[in-house]
Amino acid sequence: MPSLPEAAPLSSSALRERLLVRPLRYEDRRFPQPARHVDPGTTALLLGEIVQVRSQSRFLKVVLRDLCDLGSAQFQATFFHYRRWHTDLLTPGAAFAFLGKVGSFQGTVDLQQPAILDRTEIGMILPIYRRRGKLGTADIRAEILGVLAGASDADLASITSPWVREALAQHGTLPIPQAVRTIHDPEDPRVLARAQETLARMEVLERVEATLRLREARQQTPGVQVHVSADEMARFAAELPFALSPGQQAALESVREKLASPYPAKILLMGGVASGKTAICHIAARATVYGAREGRNKVLIVAPTQILCQQLFSTFSAYFPAVRAHLVVGAKGKKKALPEADVYFGTHGLFNRGLDWSRVGTVIFDEEHRFGAQVKFGTVPMEANRIFMSATPIPRSLSLYLFGDMDLVRIAGRPHDRRVVTRVLTRDEGREALAAVRDTLAAGRKAIVVYGAIRREEEPTAVDWERAYFLASFFPGDRVLPLDGVTDLRSAWEWARMHDPDELQRFYRINRQFSAARILRPGDGSPPPPFPILAYDSDSPDSLFVLPRSALLTVDAKGRRKAKAWDVLVDEIRAGFYESRPLVRESLYRAGSDLEKAVGVWERHFPGQVEVVHGRMNAAQKAAAIEAFASGAKPLIVATSIVEVGIDVKGVDCLVLANADRFGTASLVQLRGRVGRSGEAGLCLLVCPSDTGSDYQRLQAFAEETDDLRLAEMDFRERGWGQVRGKAQSGSETVFFDLRKHGRLLEEIGRDS
Repeated sequence: MPSLPEAAPLSSSALRERLLVRPLRYEDRRFPQPARHVDPGTTALLLGEIVQVRSQSRFLKVVLRDLCDLGSAQFQATFFHYRRWHTDLLTPGAAFAFLGKVGSFQGTVDLQQPAILDRTEIGMILPIYRRRGKLGTADIRAEILGVLAGASDADLASITSPWVREALAQHGTLPIPQAVRTIHDPEDPRVLARAQETLARMEVLERVEATLRLREARQQTPGVQVHVSADEMARFAAELPFALSPGQQAALESVREKLASPYPAKILLMGGVASGKTAICHIAARATVYGAREGRNKVLIVAPTQILCQQLFSTFSAYFPAVRAHLVVGAKGKKKALPEADVYFGTHGLFNRGLDWSRVGTVIFDEEHRFGAQVKFGTVPMEANRIFMSATPIPRSLSLYLFGDMDLVRIAGRPHDRRVVTRVLTRDEGREALAAVRDTLAAGRKAIVVYGAIRREEEPTAVDWERAYFLASFFPGDRVLPLDGVTDLRSAWEWARMHDPDELQRFYRINRQFSAARILRPGDGSPPPPFPILAYDSDSPDSLFVLPRSALLTVDAKGRRKAKAWDVLVDEIRAGFYESRPLVRESLYRAGSDLEKAVGVWERHFPGQVEVVHGRMNAAQKAAAIEAFASGAKPLIVATSIVEVGIDVKGVDCLVLANADRFGTASLVQLRGRVGRSGEAGLCLLVCPSDTGSDYQRLQAFAEETDDLRLAEMDFRERGWGQVRGKAQSGSETVFFDLRKHGRLLEEIGRDS
């Protein structure tokens, strides 16, 4: 990476705003084709000379000679909505290109309501833009091309910073001016793909630069130094009732070094659940009280829930009884003066309690992924040290680490040799989960069953059902069912159960094994499949793409038609050349129960042993339920994800996550951390609707992964990276960068930075 020059505002923000507009898709108008090669239901570009025009009250029928066919072949165009200008323009002998949906009339190809193009409007790849008010694609494209015509290469280069341009040049990407012009006026799909990647890389590098400037500003700010030697830190650690593991010792020494730096520490302390992060932070708090200078030896330890605050306060007080600690929870409304103490424990409401920030040296956030960016970065003074604890940091925090503003400290290994076996079950295998809970309780241990919600909510309806296809685990491989007439998920699932095998359609995975030539000319003598065909690209797991026969063909330099290479086809699909259809997976249909319905089932199987916990209970009810569980009086808890944090109960050996496909990776990590905390092996069962589809694959990948950083990166890919300067902690503020498509760029740039 190049060194950072002095910061300067982008000189062309207005130009950037007008030009960094991503087209919805692209329309390939390069190659008109003979009418005999087109497929019903697809969109085709035909070139014809008008032979006859028949005007009727309800439609206008135009008969044309096919100019792309050497013979006397004809096709038709039908206009159901026509005006006077149609009849004035469409006269015998005139030649135009027609772009429209292919139908059939009396055995002849019939384009329905096609666009009429003159020859200057073909031979190109046309970007299609999202409508903006009353402006359609033609208006928006004319506006953008006008801006491009008046902009020099220097103007276009200035839409990003010199540092980003230099970094891009080191990666051998297209120059920014060429990339921007190509996005809006492409000539070749491969160059277009490079242009899209260049602008995606530019957006990542802009984030890198912003993050590096945050680090630069931090390193120029005098911080609260904590002067504690390694021997003194070891003496504090010796006050704990257990010995630190080698991984904890190494992490503690790293934290000590960073707290001693002349600028504010910003530490991301990562370790799996029950890896010992709390012990390290308690020792760091003790060190701040002892070794911080200039009177800034107060520490705040902030947790997301009152239950967790109480646990942290109790643990710290047991470790270091000589240190004055105070728990600040409850007492809402009127601000009250805080009593004198060295370490304060509370939720984020602690910040509204009249704190004297001039005496605060270190702020520690437990379960940092549960706090907003404003709390973590906007409230705490810049000169104070910050330590963030989490097994799965919020995406913004992980991206700041990846690009350099935070210092990552990882705890290698786990104390007590914590072991958890994780398995993925389908709902058809639910009896195994029931048996596992029964065996756990019979052994005198405890179990937790978690549901995604108290009661079933309405299923999502944002699906274009008339155009959608359904994918089910009981279909033969790579087959889907069209959902014509279906209006909701339940109906789709029931329709799929009763399907006629002849109704299933094959889809083709576009990867290295795909061969357009084998589809066009099968080697076994069988006929080609009926066109259009359906294509699947792993970068768009919720879509299928409609490919006409012409999509599999290209024209070489001598004008000969030949089969298209798979990677060229992928570039065209990702650039938006072809119509997409929604792919509805069986896993979207929630066949399982939610908590409200399931409680009765568990109580029937385990009478007198079940306790229920969910967010609609008051604090006293939840505390009583957890106490009954911890004491063993009720060894089975059926709960919502409220048990994700703050439930530290010994002897929990089994967790069943009944709707695992509804949970993100961050929640899965925290929930799995509820079991196996006392040294005994734990069992975590993830229940998924079926063993096909992306949900099952994601859960299987989670089950096989134990490394905390890789798990955090999985979560990062799911949720995006948030805003460097802003409150959003997940999602993405980019136009061209997409985590699913450009994860490779992120890894590459993260290594370099």
